[in-house]
Amino acid sequence: MNASLLALPYFALVFIFYHQSNGFIRSCDNLYEYWKTLPVLILSILYYAVGSSFTNRQHIYASLGLLAGAIGDYMITRPNDGLILGAACFAIGHIFYLLTFTYRIGNLCIPLLFMIILISFIILYVTFALLLIVHPIASTIMIIYSFLLSICVLFSGSLYICGGPYDQQRQFNNLLRFLGFLLFYLSDSALIIHHVGIAVPVAEKLILSTYFIAQYLILCGSSLSSSSSSSSLSLSSSSLSPSHCYRSYHLHQKADK
Repeated sequence: MNASLLALPYFALVFIFYHQSNGFIRSCDNLYEYWKTLPVLILSILYYAVGSSFTNRQHIYASLGLLAGAIGDYMITRPNDGLILGAACFAIGHIFYLLTFTYRIGNLCIPLLFMIILISFIILYVTFALLLIVHPIASTIMIIYSFLLSICVLFSGSLYICGGPYDQQRQFNNLLRFLGFLLFYLSDSALIIHHVGIAVPVAEKLILSTYFIAQYLILCGSSLSSSSSSSSLSLSSSSLSPSHCYRSYHLHQKADK
């Protein structure tokens, strides 16, 4: 199923959550964690259940990535250990996302690599320099998660910029995926900075709006890639079918005569 058909129910649920929480503010709704979990959870269920290719591994991986993200949405609202449990769930989701496209990557984009290293170092230095001493285990988990998300940005950006064995440079589906991971990176960076006590303007709106858009863009990129792969496979199969070979043989025979 084309992911664009899922935009209406998905963003309708996001809007309901925004309205119920008065702008993604937790204190305004006792059911905050459930409204927060619902959009991505329903998106994962619809994409898997209504999808046209149940045997496509990339389709299943994308659905599982969304499901892990929905669980992370719920876990992150827990008062004590929520951020760590949420990060663990999102890390699992990113691993599933990586499985949808890493086999398509050709070369890494070196300028993008250095840019990500620089930005990640600055964020880690600002947020985790002191937390590593006070909360070493929690900080280590967050650093591992940040590293994994940085890999997602690097790989998706490299696939878009450099192309790969199955993709041309700057394909639209790879652009959507790259933009999705960039927004995910922005959302999580703002979340971590806000969590350690550094003021972030309109933090709730910035963090969650970029997050919900990111999840949808990543799904769109995966869906379009899966569709193009299926089309290519069908075309290759038809070209190798006995009837096609039989027709080609007779055409060559006529040409020789």
